[in-house]
Amino acid sequence: MSRSVHEVKARCSSILGDEKIVFLVGASSSPSAAFDMVFATTNDSDKAKAGRWLAVLRRDYPGEYGKLVPPKPSHVSDDTAQTEKEMRS
Repeated sequence: MSRSVHEVKARCSSILGDEKIVFLVGASSSPSAAFDMVFATTNDSDKAKAGRWLAVLRRDYPGEYGKLVPPKPSHVSDDTAQTEKEMRS
C-alpha cells in the first residue's frame, strides 16, 4: 500500500526541526537503517519512526524531500571561519 505524500510528510513532521536527526536520516541507506540509526542515538521509538518516514519521503518523493531538507552544499562547513588577524594571535 502506497502512502500519499501528505501522509508521509505528516508522519515525519515531528523531527524536521531537529538537525541532528535529519542529518542521521540523510546519512542512512534505507528507511530501516534510518530507524536503527535514530533509535540508537536517541533511544526514542517515536523519533525513530518519524526518521523512518522521513527516509520513506526521500525514497518515494525525492522532490518533496528536497523541499523540506535542502541539500547542504559540499563547500559549506560547520566550522567558523577565522580572519587572518585571529589566526596570528
